[in-house]
Amino acid sequence: MKFQGNLLINRPVEKVWEFLWDIEKLSRCIPGCESVKTIKEREKYELKVKDSVGPITVHLDLLADVKKLEPLKCIEIAMEGKDFKAGGVRQTMALALTAKGNDTEIGFETDVNVFGRLGTLGYPFVKKKAETVIKEFGDKIKSAIEG
Repeated sequence: MKFQGNLLINRPVEKVWEFLWDIEKLSRCIPGCESVKTIKEREKYELKVKDSVGPITVHLDLLADVKKLEPLKCIEIAMEGKDFKAGGVRQTMALALTAKGNDTEIGFETDVNVFGRLGTLGYPFVKKKAETVIKEFGDKIKSAIEG
């Protein structure tokens, strides 16, 4: 499933970039994120995420790898996580930051693939949940940065 969109933040690019690399603050914006651990700064992270997708509760141990990094411009991340009972998820995400005067536009593209029991729920159901999570993540980022 592919998703794309943008988010306008009422702060300059430097402040937005700084927030995106404050992993503790950023992790509080990820719906269901229980913990995050830095494996290698700006390269590899482990996350524990708990959420419900319909009747299935998932406990994902995610590994996030930063694939591309251009300071103040863009980040590309690949994530993969599994839950023994529910299946798992693979996701790629690209964020591009663009200055708009004193504001910053974050453009994003993400591709999410689910497998196992999660995959059996059906595309429309999983797509709706993914859209909800993406919106909540964006709203929390905007609120956290703009204070």
